[in-house]
Amino acid sequence: MKRVAPAASEPDTRERILAAALTVFAERGFEAGTVRDITEAARVNTAAINYYFRSKDELIRQVFEAGLKPIIRARSGALEACIRQSAPALPKISAVAEALVRPLVELGAGEYRDVMTILMQVRTGQLPLTKRIVEEQFGPVHERFVDLLQKLLPDLSRTEIALRYDCARGAVLQTLVHLAPASALAVAETDRERVDHEKTVRRLVRFVSAGLEAPPG
Repeated sequence: MKRVAPAASEPDTRERILAAALTVFAERGFEAGTVRDITEAARVNTAAINYYFRSKDELIRQVFEAGLKPIIRARSGALEACIRQSAPALPKISAVAEALVRPLVELGAGEYRDVMTILMQVRTGQLPLTKRIVEEQFGPVHERFVDLLQKLLPDLSRTEIALRYDCARGAVLQTLVHLAPASALAVAETDRERVDHEKTVRRLVRFVSAGLEAPPG
């Protein structure tokens, strides 16, 4: 049977639903956040969600696709710039670390904070669907980072490099979640001054570089 659009459909209905779903999932999680929560936040009825997305699982998938595309594009661009700027030599570990860190901090400090929150939920959660979606979306750029790191760290196995890379990403995400305005840790100094995101980048680059370059053991 052909689906019929809701009578109250508007050009931005789909985008409103995606934005509302992202907020709900960031605040309540994928399992606790309900379709009813999303319809109330988006000011639509259930028929609109069924029309545009058919199911909650498909809605989750499209929330990730919309949210991750700019992040993947920024990370790919940063890695390409890192390689290009050092050519014909290989880049330094610190430059690769910055290519990993800076896009996440710059995007996560702004309108993509909720995306970082749901990515952290995926890391700590047990929902197979979300883990599979993130692996599918991020897989190619992750492989490119690991490929480059393998050239820079020949004494380490690919498995060890992949583990260190994954730990580095987790550290960045964890930091961004704690820098959210609602967090008690959203301060850079003891006088509770506004977070300096450039300082955050520098600190994380040092931390990530040290972790990547640590001797095997």
